Amino acid sequence: MAAALLSACSDGGDEADPDNAALPVPTAAEETPEPEETPEPEETLSEEDVRALEELHDRYWAEIIAIENGAPLDADPLLRFASPDLVEKRLTMVASYHDQGFFREGEPAITNVTVVPVDEGSARVESCVNEDDWPIMADGVEAPIEKRGATPRVFLAELNSEGWILVDQLPQEEAGISC
Repeated sequence: MAAALLSACSDGGDEADPDNAALPVPTAAEETPEPEETPEPEETLSEEDVRALEELHDRYWAEIIAIENGAPLDADPLLRFASPDLVEKRLTMVASYHDQGFFREGEPAITNVTVVPVDEGSARVESCVNEDDWPIMADGVEAPIEKRGATPRVFLAELNSEGWILVDQLPQEEAGISC
């Protein structure tokens, strides 16, 4: 049996015999690679856009911190750089906390602000937010909330005729950063 295997692997000699002819080996030019999905070219943002988005993020958080710490629930400052839908969602949530007597003190630690282009005219602004030193207070007593450390926050921003605006807060699971 070993002889049969060896003879099947060897050339055997007679090139006139079509059953024993070697198969042609394609040249590099003849080889056609399997079609692959080519990723779309990644969008890029100018340094000016990145700075504008980072500033937008900072302004948003400054307003939210002030409101959650007890400033009046005024949508106007937020509407300068956030969509009406985003502002309504956030202020509705904060209003319900305030109605129950809950306010915050201090501010969260916000780090690792990262701007990621999505497509032409949109980007994600991600950051790590640690609320451990931004307690929720009720009647001067800190609410017993589990300390979680820094967690990601993700905002979708869009470019309109007036500049960049935050349009939505996305689930933490969609963050590309780790905190």
